[in-house]
Amino acid sequence: MKATITLSVLIAGIVFVATLLGMNFGEHLRLEKEKAATTLPVVTTTQPPTVTVPPTEAKKPPNAIVPEKFIIFTEEENTGTPVGSTTQKPDLSNSVFIGDSVSLGFSRYCAKNSLMQDTVFLTAGSYSVHHALDSRTAEDKGFDHPMYKGKQLPVLEAIKEIKPSNVYICLGINDISGFGVEGTVRNYCKLINSIWAIDPNIHVYVVSTTFMLADAQKTNLNNLNLANLNHNMKAVCENSENLDYIDVMSELQDENYALAGQYCSDGFIHQGINAYAIWAEKLGAKQEELS
Repeated sequence: MKATITLSVLIAGIVFVATLLGMNFGEHLRLEKEKAATTLPVVTTTQPPTVTVPPTEAKKPPNAIVPEKFIIFTEEENTGTPVGSTTQKPDLSNSVFIGDSVSLGFSRYCAKNSLMQDTVFLTAGSYSVHHALDSRTAEDKGFDHPMYKGKQLPVLEAIKEIKPSNVYICLGINDISGFGVEGTVRNYCKLINSIWAIDPNIHVYVVSTTFMLADAQKTNLNNLNLANLNHNMKAVCENSENLDYIDVMSELQDENYALAGQYCSDGFIHQGINAYAIWAEKLGAKQEELS
């Protein structure tokens, strides 16, 4: 009887230990899968670089409500001598500039100040990286492509027609909420590779995504995510040929890594003429650096 009990206890102990080992092995596999899923995307050139730079560590900003519609300053507000303006005019001839409503404001600033006159601005309100990858032209697609020659045209189609030497991209604001940092980086890489599929000699410039006022943030669209997007896109550019990163945002941020109030035109994320003067200076400086 005692032998039977002892044998039963021994068997139960073996089963218990095996169960614990199985659970630990299963947990190990789960962690390995999660680790693999966080690997950043690869941008392919002739020799595809692997980007493994992790997002920066930062304190999560407080949540806030963001206005539903973008507000762009009027033509009247975009006149006069900009505060902190620069005499340096960026030479961006034979170039395309792809962007959202913030970049649309920059295009208006350039038009008023006779800057970048040979650059084709392909900008539209609420435009995004994933919109730029969408080739649909139907009226019911749910968003607007930038206007080119009097009609909406997907930016990749416009690039085929324009045949530029340089393409500047400033997007990401309208991607973060739906795709997160990693999804936005992946789509950005797809867009860059799609441009190179048209012409591998096009030089692509990624312009830093703008931050927002500290009290205008919400759960996903916040300065932490925008900073991490910029951090990772800078890493992508540093690991690729024919690809450069232009850091405008560091000149426009305050000590809390938010858009400084003096550069904001609408209490949200859009910018005024004093901010766009810095844009022009930074783009011009990059041209000087590479020339």
